[in-house]
Amino acid sequence: MKHIFFSILTALAFSQCQEPTPAPKNILHCYVRYDAAGRNVKAEATLYDGATKKVIEMPGGIRFQSTPMTALPVRGITYSVEYPATYLAEPGFEWSNAKKEKGEFKPKIPSIDSFFFDKPVLSVKESSNLQWTGKPLSKNETLVFIWENTANGTTVPMEVSTTLGAPLIEIPAAKMAQIGPGDWTLYLVRKRTEKAETNDFFIESATEFYTKTKAVKVTS
Repeated sequence: MKHIFFSILTALAFSQCQEPTPAPKNILHCYVRYDAAGRNVKAEATLYDGATKKVIEMPGGIRFQSTPMTALPVRGITYSVEYPATYLAEPGFEWSNAKKEKGEFKPKIPSIDSFFFDKPVLSVKESSNLQWTGKPLSKNETLVFIWENTANGTTVPMEVSTTLGAPLIEIPAAKMAQIGPGDWTLYLVRKRTEKAETNDFFIESATEFYTKTKAVKVTS
């Protein structure tokens, strides 16, 4: 009986010495889109409670490139800002926490300065190679082709990734056949996702770089 009583006391003492489990960090979702054609940038940020996953307000608000972001309560307290801007490879989100301590996060926005095909006219029966000036795609990036034909009001999106380790993508003939013949305009959207952690938050970010358009002729 004494042994049982001693075991109970030991368990109680051990439980009292344990520190309480810290609350999970809140989660900050960041999004940035840069449009090279319009020389325009748009940024959004949403803060989620780490335990409940509900959208919450950012203490003191949040800024993008030192510009205060506007809260949109209708969309669940999403912070947003949009304005004309020159391209920046790593723009910054800034905030102050409940202790008035400053925080910052800079997502990467890899650019595509220009792009071109290996032939002046493309065919729906042949594969085509697209090259661009800029860094190759990383493992957390994809490239979206947006084909637009104003003559018949058609838009054909095409998302691709590559493991070539070079600024080069091959479009198979089967994909070219889906586009169809005609006079097209094409622009690329370079998408990137990344995760990070600061003293305040777990951060999940998504960035998009929109290129200028290019005229492309496709034959049958």
